[in-house]
Amino acid sequence: MMATSFTAEAQNKKAEKREVQVTLSVPDLDCPNCVKKIEAKIPHEKGVKDLKVSLENRTVWISYEENKTNVETLSRALDKLGFPVKTTEKKD
Repeated sequence: MMATSFTAEAQNKKAEKREVQVTLSVPDLDCPNCVKKIEAKIPHEKGVKDLKVSLENRTVWISYEENKTNVETLSRALDKLGFPVKTTEKKD
């Protein structure tokens, strides 16, 4: 009985730490300083694991822990920096 409880608990912890990737379209991303600003701030948002900013595509790709943050929170963080998000593409 203990082994079953432990296994279920381990599976629950795995589910809690599930990473999700999202690509956010940021039309106002138009200079190298914009990229630096995003790269300096967004990685410090709770739950963010990885970040890639593309000036060429005007997108921000973020990998994050689903149990710690969500797309709406990350979009608001970008908006506070002066970069409103227009569209999102989420991958589980």
